Amino acid sequence: MIQFEGVTKVYNSGGNEVRALNGIDLHVKQGEICGVIGFSGAGKSTLIRTVNLLERPSSGKIIVDNLDLTALSQKEVRQVKRKIGMVFQHFNLLNSKTVFANVAMPLLLAKASQKEIKQRVTELLSFVGLEDKANQYPDQLSGGQKQRVGIARALATQPSILLCDEATSALDPQTTGSILKLLKKINQEYNITILMITHEMSVIREVCDRVAVIEGGKIIESGSVFDVFSNPQTKTASNFVSSVLNDSIPESVLKLVQEENAQGQIFKINFVGKSSGQPLLSQIAKRFDLDINVLFGNITELQGIPFGHLIVELQGAKSEIKRALLVMNQENVTVKEVEVHAS
Repeated sequence: MIQFEGVTKVYNSGGNEVRALNGIDLHVKQGEICGVIGFSGAGKSTLIRTVNLLERPSSGKIIVDNLDLTALSQKEVRQVKRKIGMVFQHFNLLNSKTVFANVAMPLLLAKASQKEIKQRVTELLSFVGLEDKANQYPDQLSGGQKQRVGIARALATQPSILLCDEATSALDPQTTGSILKLLKKINQEYNITILMITHEMSVIREVCDRVAVIEGGKIIESGSVFDVFSNPQTKTASNFVSSVLNDSIPESVLKLVQEENAQGQIFKINFVGKSSGQPLLSQIAKRFDLDINVLFGNITELQGIPFGHLIVELQGAKSEIKRALLVMNQENVTVKEVEVHAS
């Protein structure tokens, strides 16, 4: 469990105060994968580095497994930090050490026995699929393999929490997918709580249970991945969601609609769960005196639940459109009118 209570972080730069974190309140539950997403400079890297006190907050509390880290002695903090693993964007491996030695480093620092080190490192390299790379060096590995070494190293001391600082940003899409599957496996098999920061909403959709959106050092929106994706409450969250779901009218379609000076009204219809497979528009077209023009749409899956959207133009009398909207709103779908202005 990780809890942020009123956390602030202020830097002094050239005599000016820079507030990187501005009153962060966030609760990460035991055993979940929570993603924090934000644009560059939003404060997400500072936020994750406060969890293991690589950045000490200026005020507020960082509570890990019911212990307020800001109130502990240096010795007590070192003990707690053994239960917090961290995976870095650029791997942070020692190029002069073998893969085995890199993974063993935290255990050496913890003064584990050689027998314990050999057993644990061998187990972890097998877990991440690198048992045949133990005697190789980082320069001999691909980016994905380097990150697997970094993950194995982060797991060496059997942490209860794993921090991922843009862990897939330096990887290609295919390798990113394999690393995310590995993180999901770690979460499920070891019951490790994972807090990850990213600027990629596709990463959030792939593995996270919950998501928090950070902007200007503040958490501006948080909730389950399904809730935030299906109904974002802030402009920033909506922009991130749109980058993954492609839920806006393509420019080419928008241009056609504007050029034709369409007389109908345009609506965005969101479908959830069973409603995604229902022939709703067909039923509406048969029941009401309307022409329905489908402009754009797709369907995806969020946390195992089908979720889709359509952007449609309804042409006909306003009274018929109003009656059709009443019916659609009773069918477990959400309907919002889209404003289209001629350029």
